[in-house]
Amino acid sequence: MDRWLLRVSMCAALLAVGCDDETAEEGGEAAASPDVATHLSLLRTAHLADVHHHGLYVDFGTAAQAKYTVGDWESGWGGRGTDGDVTYANVGRRARIYFDADAPAALNVRLQLRPRGTGVLTPYINGQALEAARFSGEGWTEVDFTLPAEHVRPGENALQIIFGGVTSLGGEDVSVQLASMRVSTEALGGDVRAPEWGTTVAGVALGEERPSLAFATPIAFRFHAEVPRDGRLRFGAGQEGQAGGTGRVVVTPEGGAATTVWEGSLSSAWSDQDVDLARFAGQVVRLTLEAEGGSGRAAFSQPRLVTPPHEPAERQPAKNVGVLLVDTLRASKVRPYNPGSRVRTPRLDALAEESVVFERAQSTENWTKPSVGAILTGLHPLDHGARTQAAVLSPSALMLSEQFKQNGFATGGFIANGYVSDRFGFDQGWDRYKNFIREAGASSEARDVFQEAGDWALEHRDERFFLYVHTIDPHVPYDPEEEFVSMYDARTDYEGQVRPRMTGDLLAGAKSNPPTITFSRSDVRRLQARHDGEITQHDRHMGTFIDRLKEAGLWEDTVFVFVSDHGEEFNEHGSWGHGHSVYQELLHVPFLIHGAGAARRVPETVSTMDIAPTVLELAGVPPMPSIAGRSLVPLIDGGRLPGPAVAMSEFLDERRVIVAGRWKFLVRGNLTASMFDLQEDPEEKNQLGVSAHPIATRYLRTLQGQFLGASDRSRWLDAEQGRGQQLEAGDVQMDSELQEQLRQLGYL
Repeated sequence: MDRWLLRVSMCAALLAVGCDDETAEEGGEAAASPDVATHLSLLRTAHLADVHHHGLYVDFGTAAQAKYTVGDWESGWGGRGTDGDVTYANVGRRARIYFDADAPAALNVRLQLRPRGTGVLTPYINGQALEAARFSGEGWTEVDFTLPAEHVRPGENALQIIFGGVTSLGGEDVSVQLASMRVSTEALGGDVRAPEWGTTVAGVALGEERPSLAFATPIAFRFHAEVPRDGRLRFGAGQEGQAGGTGRVVVTPEGGAATTVWEGSLSSAWSDQDVDLARFAGQVVRLTLEAEGGSGRAAFSQPRLVTPPHEPAERQPAKNVGVLLVDTLRASKVRPYNPGSRVRTPRLDALAEESVVFERAQSTENWTKPSVGAILTGLHPLDHGARTQAAVLSPSALMLSEQFKQNGFATGGFIANGYVSDRFGFDQGWDRYKNFIREAGASSEARDVFQEAGDWALEHRDERFFLYVHTIDPHVPYDPEEEFVSMYDARTDYEGQVRPRMTGDLLAGAKSNPPTITFSRSDVRRLQARHDGEITQHDRHMGTFIDRLKEAGLWEDTVFVFVSDHGEEFNEHGSWGHGHSVYQELLHVPFLIHGAGAARRVPETVSTMDIAPTVLELAGVPPMPSIAGRSLVPLIDGGRLPGPAVAMSEFLDERRVIVAGRWKFLVRGNLTASMFDLQEDPEEKNQLGVSAHPIATRYLRTLQGQFLGASDRSRWLDAEQGRGQQLEAGDVQMDSELQEQLRQLGYL
């Protein structure tokens, strides 16, 4: 077995034990600590650390690569391979690498590469071209260049390398095979051992053997994490050989000063530490485990963020599950999320008072088909594949309706959006399925959708059922009854261009480039009134539907989910409607669950693709395999979910978004990136550069790269992965009838 396979096997053996149980995986002291629950194992996520040993070391072709390369998305990276004990990644005409610098100092860079299609490269740092470097030969070689201090930024730096040519290799255009990169303020001469991925995770015996982060000094493992409430850091510290070094843990919060929270001498016996991180709760931090001095490997055994344990609530499985998806309803329109909203939704307000309200729920997409696909499959749009107008959800996609049906539930789907239809693969697993847009003569008004859905529920009152209701009243065309329009615009003399059944065409014209429609202030007032009236009218019909369930004795037996697929923009960022941007007015949606436990508000960031695993657990139904969503039941019970609280969104192949707490990070298809501070700037008026908040940027960049680069997004945090569900969506030929049905909704 060559050295690379040996270290991968060692790493996998250490990390694979109990990967579904983060406490059990630690072994030793951690497994015997019932007083805490593991929130985040730093050992299991060692590949997410920036490793510094005589400079930053990046090991390409391994699990440690994705956090530097946007998960290889649009950044020039190809396939990976091994050559003896060398791991590498193929590079095309250009490669992009994103890394942090502590200060604007000159940085020496060394690349280990093997030429394939060229012998010249030109580095660019933060857009500034540097002198070209030349190399030759057919074997592994080292190429050095320097990044001048005047072009280096504190925080994130973008290194782009453009190569002189490519050759075809295994079906790829390849310029070089890149094995590693070292970035250092020091001169790069001398025999310095590389902290390759896998060699830094090892069993270390200091009295007893423990899985550890370990390497020769000086060594620093830099993790980025959001500290949970009541969070603590537990680890053992020691050193092999003559020992005598110094260990240190430094916490640097975003926007704050570095604080040494532990420092001690490293001996040849384990010294177990328990460090209180409560002062950093809720903050994104850089957590550095570092050591210097001594003669042997310094080791940090079983490092992990822990919290007090939480006992799950005892509950009986829900008899029934109902999911109501209100199309085109953004969170800020309703008072449970925006108490200052003018929109009147008394039934939703009352429902929220009795429900678990997820304050930071993110949709996976900004339009219906991919976002609803994520809700009904638990898969991110990258994996379920139904992302474009013509895309059809694969028959091999397991839908929530199918999982319930296979477990003895009657299943009914009552849907008023033409994209969630049989033509696009959404008719799987239903006993009763009706699409009110596709069915000739059917009314898609919420009143009628709720009426038929309620009739079906009453017909199945003696069975367990799963009911999915998808209303579309807040969607264009905005056509509420005048009673509801007058609540928000009582004018009787309005003579502008906003008329019933015309709003879809008007919004399409207003957001075209260049615009063919321009709204006056009077038009905007009427347009908003019609949309807000739709929401209030829908609220009344929802109330009637809930009352029917209560009168039939079904309400108390039913877990009821209220959610939206996306929101609507009214020129807040220069456009109208939806399906065009990734601002929060399109991605932040209302999401609450009634009948699952005590009413509470949940501040953690969650995703709408978490709905499927959550309702299945609440109903006592086995989980769907290999999905990216995760059950929110621990949050419903007032506990915590282990690991990072993040949500991933996208817009086709043009945008990739990650949200964590107050921070939002956006990468575009051309790899320009921006940050938003949603706490200080909830309306996203101030687009921040990536260096404005370097620790938050590195945290989100690391997790986003890991997610995008994952081959199995159900285990996206793991270092070693198999093949997950990545489905191929077919395309449907849309006939004139289907096109007209979609055009009536403002599509096409």
